[in-house]
Amino acid sequence: MTKRWFWSALWALALTAALQGQSRESVLKAVAETSSWTPADKPATYDEKNIETIAGRRAPAIVRYGLIGATRQSWKGPEGTARLTLYEMVDASAAYGLFTLERDIHQPGFASLPFGSEGFRVGNRSTFWQSEYVVSLEGSDSATESIARIISQNIFGRSRRPPVSNLLPPSSLVPGSEKYVVEQSSIGRNADLGPEAFGFEDSVEVATADYRVDGKPAHLILLLYPTQQVAKKYVEQWDAKNPDDGAFRKRIGAALALVRGTRDPGVAKAILDGVNYETQVTWNEPKPDISIRTVILTIFTFIGIALVFTIMVGLSFGGVRIFMKARYPGRIFDRPEEMEIIQLKLGQGLSHKELKE
Repeated sequence: MTKRWFWSALWALALTAALQGQSRESVLKAVAETSSWTPADKPATYDEKNIETIAGRRAPAIVRYGLIGATRQSWKGPEGTARLTLYEMVDASAAYGLFTLERDIHQPGFASLPFGSEGFRVGNRSTFWQSEYVVSLEGSDSATESIARIISQNIFGRSRRPPVSNLLPPSSLVPGSEKYVVEQSSIGRNADLGPEAFGFEDSVEVATADYRVDGKPAHLILLLYPTQQVAKKYVEQWDAKNPDDGAFRKRIGAALALVRGTRDPGVAKAILDGVNYETQVTWNEPKPDISIRTVILTIFTFIGIALVFTIMVGLSFGGVRIFMKARYPGRIFDRPEEMEIIQLKLGQGLSHKELKE
């Protein structure tokens, strides 16, 4: 029984550790084990100290989004060869931000790809994001599509966009133009405002996108501040500098929307009407968004703790009993005067007794 408990506890703890996270190495190992694709060379790893080697001028922005590390390796398969660069970010929001930094719909030959959460291809390079990973592949169309599909199947975890990006109105949106911004230099020229005016020092989150209303282009900048008071402070600053520009901005709670790239109030109104943000405060805690992975992880964590506790208590009690019996035989445990032996006496003859009236 003890052996069975031990292996059950070991299995539960191993499963718990496996669910804690997925490393780049485990992703690449799974690709090699579940497909006909094999590594063509040794992997090269990078972190924030040497990411500039492969990222160049984009390196500072990649680090600010939240880089954990990157691995570059060439792979070969039935469709040819492909060079893979796997970026691991701190969370799915950071991965989405890096993906939007890489995406430029105005590049010649830009095309969307149905891999991961979102993907695109420009020339011989394909890129997609999924969970906390950004995958970049270089090679022929057939090769990159084949290995991209396999990589996507072996990446676990939920792919969640940042909250501010979910506030972008879908109506009249130019597909693929969305960006998630975490630093000033990524605002873009369409902002028509100094990056210092947005409040990055106050932990603002920024999402931008291009829109086309009745054929007229416009650019939306959506800012989400930590509190309503911070958002109000920046609105008051813009009102003081541009009092006649109120038709091109809208504040809802901690969210602030700015329409740039157009001077048509009708276009701005059509875009701003789609911006909605609700803040709800209740005494009841909302139902948590618990995934199957979290449920399994919690169950087996408590099972493992219970099994380990049971084994420790059993071993402790048994060890104490054995020690006391060896050191003080017949004095604490199994004392003769307290022991009762039930005997069946099968060899004893039968005796008849009759009751007389």
